Amino acid sequence: MQTRIKEYRSRVSMTQDDLARKVGVRRETVVFLEQGKYNPSLRLAHDVARALHAGIDDLFIFEDEPKQESPENREILID
Repeated sequence: MQTRIKEYRSRVSMTQDDLARKVGVRRETVVFLEQGKYNPSLRLAHDVARALHAGIDDLFIFEDEPKQESPENREILID
């Protein structure tokens, strides 16, 4: 997962500490969110988006899952 939290936080001149206090988490949580190392709950994602005047989908970018092979191309092993 990638995020644009740092970009949006900079737009509103907010520090990591400011954002953490506003949404009720530790600064380290904000660091991990910005690095894409922490998947927030829906509630936290909502609170962060609201604090940064953005939409959840503006802040959080989920990588597409790898495409699965079509069923016709799969090999089926039967014991």
